[in-house]
Amino acid sequence: MTEEQQTLLIIRGHIAGLPEADRKGVELAAQKLREVVTTHNDHGRLALALVGAELAAED
Repeated sequence: MTEEQQTLLIIRGHIAGLPEADRKGVELAAQKLREVVTTHNDHGRLALALVGAELAAED
């Protein structure tokens, strides 16, 4: 298993432990992000990476 696959399992496990309303909110947000990536292809992927890096830099 790759490190990325392990990270994905950890995140999915954390989400599974959330209350149902929070899980639904996360699922909705994730779907919207997927739509942006699908609509904008490489630009969407790069934009998602940019926002992820910006969030990581806030800590």
